[in-house]
Parts: sequence; C-alpha cells; structure tokens
Amino acid sequence: MKGLGRIYLATWPYLFAQLGHFLALLGLNLLLLGFGTAVGFLGIDVLMDSVGRAEPLSAMQAAVMLLPEAGYVGVEALSESARLEVLFRFLIVSAVILVATTSAFTLLAMYKVWILQRVNQGLRVTMVRNAEDLSLRFHARMPAGDGIYRVFQDSAMVTAVIDHVVVQPVISIAMMALQIAVATLFSPYFAVLMLFASVVVLALALVVTPRLRTWSQAARRANAELFTRVQETFQGIQAIKAYGFEDANLARFRDESTKALDTAFALRRDFAALKVVVSYLLALLLFATDYLATRFVLAEGAVFGASLLVLFGMSVTQWTVAVHEARRSRIGAFALHFEELVRVWCYAQDMAVGLGRAFWLLAQQPEVSDPAEPVAFPAVREGVRFHGVGFGYAADTPVLRGFNFAARPGEVTALVGASGAGKSTAMALLLRLFDPDEGSVAIDGVDLRSVLRADLREHVAIALQENVLFPTSIADNLRYASPAATDDEIREAAEVAFAAEFIEALPDGFETVLGVGGALLSTGQKQRLSIARALVRGAPVLVLDEPTASLDAATERQVFANLRAWAQGRVVIVITHRLSTIRTADRIAVLADGGVVESGSHDALMARRGPYRDLVAANERPRG
Repeated sequence: MKGLGRIYLATWPYLFAQLGHFLALLGLNLLLLGFGTAVGFLGIDVLMDSVGRAEPLSAMQAAVMLLPEAGYVGVEALSESARLEVLFRFLIVSAVILVATTSAFTLLAMYKVWILQRVNQGLRVTMVRNAEDLSLRFHARMPAGDGIYRVFQDSAMVTAVIDHVVVQPVISIAMMALQIAVATLFSPYFAVLMLFASVVVLALALVVTPRLRTWSQAARRANAELFTRVQETFQGIQAIKAYGFEDANLARFRDESTKALDTAFALRRDFAALKVVVSYLLALLLFATDYLATRFVLAEGAVFGASLLVLFGMSVTQWTVAVHEARRSRIGAFALHFEELVRVWCYAQDMAVGLGRAFWLLAQQPEVSDPAEPVAFPAVREGVRFHGVGFGYAADTPVLRGFNFAARPGEVTALVGASGAGKSTAMALLLRLFDPDEGSVAIDGVDLRSVLRADLREHVAIALQENVLFPTSIADNLRYASPAATDDEIREAAEVAFAAEFIEALPDGFETVLGVGGALLSTGQKQRLSIARALVRGAPVLVLDEPTASLDAATERQVFANLRAWAQGRVVIVITHRLSTIRTADRIAVLADGGVVESGSHDALMARRGPYRDLVAANERPRG
C-alpha cells in the first residue's frame, strides 16, 4: 500500500493542473447520480403502489407528473381511469428523464475524456523532455523499444489511474455510503450485513493483491521486450533478408509473443477469479436481505426511517411489496458499485506497475546539466582545446587518458586513429553529450561546462556518421536543426556539400519527400545531405564524422574543396579513415592509447616515420 501510494502521489502534479475540471466533473456526476436515485424511488412507488394497487399519489408525485391533487391525492383509492392516466403520465415523464440523463451522462463522459487526455499529454511531454536530457550512456543501455513502450503504453496509465483510481472510486464510495445510509432507513440489519460483506471482500482483495502485481510486472516486461523485437524487425528488415535470418527471427518473435500472451492471460485469470468470488459473496448478501425484507412484508412491520425516506421520494410507513423492491434496488446498486470498486482495485495494481515504469524514466537524472550561473558563448577566435581529458563509458575501461588536442579557426584539423581509439567520443565531449571525468574542453579558454548546453549546440554543428534522415521533404531535413533557415541558406549549404545538383534533378527538387531513413537516396547522397544540414546552421565550429566515407573520389575532392573555402574563420574538425581526406587537412592529430601521440601536417608526419606513417601504410596495403 505504501509503494502504491507513492506511485499514485507522483501523479498529483499532473492532476493538479486540471483540478478545477476534476472537481466540476465530480460534482456533476454526484448531482446526476443523486437525481437518478430519487427518480428510481419515485418510479418504483408509482408503478407498484399507485398503478398496481390503486393507492393514491403523494402531493410531490402528482406535481412531478403535472396531475391535479383532486382525484389523485388524499383519496381512498385511484379509479381505473386515474390509474391509466398515472401510467400514461409516468411513461412520458420517464421518457423525458431518460433522454435528459442519457444526454447529460454522454456529455460528462466526453468531458472526462478531454480532461484525461490533457493529463496524459502533460506526462508524455515531460517524459520525452527528460529523455532528451539524459546522456548517450543511458540511452546506450536502454533499448529504444522499451523507452517507446514506457512513453506510449505505461504513461497512458496516468489517465487510467485518474479515471479508475481517483474519479470512479470516489463516486463509487460516495454512492455505496449513500446506499448504506438509505438501507439503514429501511432497517439497521441491512446496514450491518452490508458492512460485514464489505470487510470480507476487502480482506480478500488485499490477500490477492501481491499476486496481481507480480503478474502485472511480468506482463509489462514481456510486452516491452516484444515491442523491442517488432521495432528491431522492421528497422533491420534489409539485413534479415540479406542474411536469410527470416525463420530464426520469426521463431524469436513467436517465443516472445507467446510469453507476452501467457503473462497477460495469467494476470487476467487472477482478476477474473477474484471478481467471481466477490460476485458470489455479494449475491449472498442480496439473498440474506431478501429473506429479511420478505419477513418484514409478511409481518406488515413499520419502516425504520420512514420520515427520512421522504427525502428520497418515498412516502411510506409500513413494509409493502413496493418497499421490498425499492430496498432491493438500493442493495443491488450497492453490490454493483462494490463490484466496480473491486474491479478498479485489481486494475489499480496493473496501473501502478505501469506508472512505476513511466515515473522510473522521469526519475533518471541527466549526467550533463546546465551551470547555475552560465557565461556567454565565446567569439571563437582562438579555437577548441582539450586539456588533460580523461573519460570512460565505464569506470574500469577508460577511452581517453590525458587527451590533449587543439583545433584553430581557419584550419581543417583531422583527428585520425584506429577504430575504437576514441575519436567520436572526443567529439561527443565537445558537444557535451558527456562531460569529461578529468580535464577540460574549452573554446577560447572558456570551459564548456560553464555555458548553456543549448548555447553550445547552437554554435557547434556536427554531421553524423549515421546520416540520419527523416521521412519529410529534403528542405525540412536540412532545416531540422535550423528551422528559421531561408531557402537561399539551404541552397548555399547544399552547394557547398555538392548536393544541389542531384537535389534539383529530383521531381520536386528541395520539396521531394524522402522515404523512411532516406530510402529514395543512395548512401553517398544521404551523406552529402547530412553535411549540408550541418552547414545550414553556419556555426563557428563544425565537426564532420567520416564525411566522405561513401563518396567517390571526384565527389570527395569537390566537397572538400568547397569545405575548405567555407571554413575560413571557422573551426573544422574532421574524423576520418580515408587517406585522400587526411592528406588535404591543414593539421593531423593521431589518437592512440587514449591520447594524441603525434600531430602535424601530412608531409611532416610522414617524414617522422611514426604512428601516422604506419597508419597510412596500413591504409594503402592491398587487401585480400
């Protein structure tokens, strides 16, 4: 209960934002339910006593049906014509009430959905905002499918919690209390039986609860794994086909799907078993009160709280068949509300598990945060400098150790080294996707940890090795990081990246819509678009991660010539393995064993006969 309470209390900020709407919804529901209770009593009394047994109407009943008191109120018995008129008027009034209440409840249901969706929207936005702030170290450990499942499925439990654990229980408990109070007016024995049944049912629900939560946790984990499997299947369909992995992948999917179905079924099986037992116990309650009420009717006993029952539309003093039925409807309503409350309790366990998974994502703290007193981003006149930087993704496996590196404006600086040497890691530190464990990364002497992350990333652009493209137009892809970029700026960037020619050859030019992952383009074209997207920002610091790996020699020379002209006054850092790209750089830094082992121009490094010359020799060595 304590853990359950903590999870539900975490929803309070999202509820509080809509608190006025929730209070209005609760008030309107209670008003309509109270009205329905009074109308139900009125209907039973009129049909059973006035129409069925020719008993006169009360003044209130006559007024509701717009009948005069003469011939209907205070008479010994209703005439045949009067009974038919009462029935006719009753049907008309019932039809009007039915239409009005049905319309009112429909509008309230729509109002509730509107409120709940606003709450869910707030939680989802907060979850994604927090996920964006988390480091790449966190995202590397967490499967993307699991994160997506938490945002779309687990977060939806906040609306279910508010609806089923806040709104419905409050209404159900209020109505149960009302039914117990009304039943007490018929006879205190009924209240005692109802309270006893309540204690038994609640004790049973508490015993079953741990088992429900265990199955719920297993079911959600299994479904998150299945979601990840589906995502990986569609993302990797080309590789699956290319390597003939269809059967093996399908077998893994089938196993995970079966596991998800089995755990979900086990959870719902236990739900159903508890509900059946509760229904049986409440049926016994109804039969017990039926027995007592029948004895009261046969004995023609007095109704315990007759004077107060008038408040609910019943003008009776002794037990009759009508009173018997009215009493039965109230206890039946109590049983229905109690069954609903038990159902909500069962689902509350599943909701708590889902919300726990959603709030777990919210509870993760970003490794990189903005400083309390940020300084302005410098003008980039001296350049970028790494000083004594140490960093590792795990404490016992450092990637960079004593890493010193500098890149100056107006130069193209190449960072080279074997795969896994830490080149891309160093550039991630420059963007503050991580912070160094030791040392510092600075621009013009300003430690990057002292500037705002948004300010830093506005002034440092990167063309990623993965060439991530979105299924929108080429223009939208190029504007991704610079929404305010003009058409001229987009075209200029495309020309520098030597992409304008093939873009204009497409049917819709810059407005051509790309397929998923840029499926309409070749790998080299995707790479040039990735470079152009980085250039659109016009940032003073540009990082190119393997910018020409998929380009032919002629295109590579053109792109690099354009970049050298564009780089005047800017810092350009290139991470590459291609010898043709390395040769043209103004300065080359060789990364090995976590640090820069030598740096200089291509010719100077070749003359030293050191690690760089060995790297070039390995690159030029014939393969196969």
